[in-house]
Amino acid sequence: MKRTAAATVGLLALLAAPAIAADLPVKAPVSAPVAAPVWNWTGFYIGASGGGTWGRAEITHSVIPAPAGQALPEDAAAVTAASSPLLNPNGIVAGGHAGFNYQTGSFVWGLEGDFSYFRLRANSAGTFPFPSTLPGGFLGPPTLTFNTSTQISTDWLLTVRPRLGFTAGNALFYATGGLAVTNEKVNQTTGVLNGGTFTSSISETRLGWTIGGGIEYMLTPNWTIRAEYLHLDFGTASGPGVNNVPTGVLGNLPCTAGQAVITGPVIYTGCSISSRLTAEIVRAGITYKFGAAGPVVARY
Repeated sequence: MKRTAAATVGLLALLAAPAIAADLPVKAPVSAPVAAPVWNWTGFYIGASGGGTWGRAEITHSVIPAPAGQALPEDAAAVTAASSPLLNPNGIVAGGHAGFNYQTGSFVWGLEGDFSYFRLRANSAGTFPFPSTLPGGFLGPPTLTFNTSTQISTDWLLTVRPRLGFTAGNALFYATGGLAVTNEKVNQTTGVLNGGTFTSSISETRLGWTIGGGIEYMLTPNWTIRAEYLHLDFGTASGPGVNNVPTGVLGNLPCTAGQAVITGPVIYTGCSISSRLTAEIVRAGITYKFGAAGPVVARY
């Protein structure tokens, strides 16, 4: 009897085993981790950009007063000060860029050049009294005045800059700096007495430097967008002046020592002008990268 019961229990266990095994959870097979794509920045590229620009131009008008006793120094100082304004030009910048990037791991280095329409403009004008003719002055009233006007402008900009940056996902953060070249034009006219004027000018291609940085974002393997800031410094440019006085007095003479110009209370024997120009640029752009085959997937 006992043997029959044991055999019956064993037979039931064998019959139930497949059902119990079917109810046990099955562990999913382990798959290899999926690698995140590494965006490929290596290659040549071209693009376009545009934005705003503003600057600072320190104008200095220089004169050589006549010998002591022949001119009133306070009048010469007033003309010099009024003809030496601080200008704050502003405008727009728009153009194209091209370059090459090479990526090593997360670091990207390259070289970029750009040529842009660079429209900086500013002017200053005013009428001022000769101090010697003010009440209490040496000559006294009636008050005599002089006027002065100054204009500065640029039209184009060329930069050639190395770039060095690092990637974060499909974004590139970079620093840049190098050569900056522009054309600078300054014109000034100062009208004094007896119909006399002093005209000074600068028209020069200026070599300077630039430094800045930006962020570039890869939309697709071939297209990126960017935002960039640049500081530019073009140093100091100088130009000559000319004494323009009525015919029969001294004629039109260069401002050189020994050539006196009588202008009422002021006598000059020379004049010139200089300009110290710096500028800032903020711009956005779009770029096409050649030869991109798509994101590179890192291997583990």
